[in-house]
Amino acid sequence: MELQFPIMGLDRGWSNYNQPAQTSPRINNVRPYDVINKRARGGQRPALRKLYTQQVGGASARIDCMCQLAVANAVV
Repeated sequence: MELQFPIMGLDRGWSNYNQPAQTSPRINNVRPYDVINKRARGGQRPALRKLYTQQVGGASARIDCMCQLAVANAVV
């Protein structure tokens, strides 16, 4: 069985058995063409706006790693 990316996009007008070729009844936040390489391969659509407006790390600092740290109060 060969599966292809739904390059023709979303089409909710059909049952799963009668779905037109290269369409999907359920897709979200995807686009069919790569903007940089100009070829059909599918990919995630970029966000329309930033989720957070606060700048992390001052100017235009890049985030290299994120981690979680738990500190327990120790009696010495």
